[in-house]
Amino acid sequence: MIPEPVQRYLSHAMPDGAPLKSGALLAMEGRIKVGPWLSFDARQEFHGHDFTWRARAGVGRFRPLRVIDRYAAGEGSTEGRAFGRLRFLHAAGEDTSRAAAGRAAAESMWVPQTLLRSAGVCWRAESDAAIIATMDVPPERPDVRFEIDPDTGALRSVSLLRWGDVGQDRFGYIPFGGTIHAEQRFGELVLPSRVTVGWWFGTPHYEPFFEAAIRSAEPIA
Repeated sequence: MIPEPVQRYLSHAMPDGAPLKSGALLAMEGRIKVGPWLSFDARQEFHGHDFTWRARAGVGRFRPLRVIDRYAAGEGSTEGRAFGRLRFLHAAGEDTSRAAAGRAAAESMWVPQTLLRSAGVCWRAESDAAIIATMDVPPERPDVRFEIDPDTGALRSVSLLRWGDVGQDRFGYIPFGGTIHAEQRFGELVLPSRVTVGWWFGTPHYEPFFEAAIRSAEPIA
């Protein structure tokens, strides 16, 4: 039996029932902090929890940097190039894959059809405003906390312990999450449309590094 607060959230996110297609294609823009704040525009393709995020970043309208983040079949990677040629960033391996899996779990907020029990997600409710989803995103199995409006089920925040760099070349679990500032209906789904995200979410050390607005969301197979 799915707890009532969970039903409220899923019914709000999927008011017409679960869509037939399991993926989504999002277009977004915003800014990202990598030392300085850089503006970006990006397209993100989801197939279940697997994703590819392709972004152009820079200062203002000048965006010479190209970044691709991927997570699929339990493996993650990041590739960055300047002016299409000079590689300035490459990350892969176990730590990158574990971090990417945590991101995939958090970003299930944009593909709520992956949060159904038929997709292998186990739900529990802490209260009318806090629900927890345990999901398989190999090599991780995180508990993802969804804070929702107790009346409507609208999403307010998403958080989890995500594998990341804790400093001095060491990795471990770090509180990670984001605040949803607005939502919008895109076809069959009601999705977060403006978000702020960062490490150490919910602690005094929280410092957002990513702000984005979703401009479109289309279902894909």
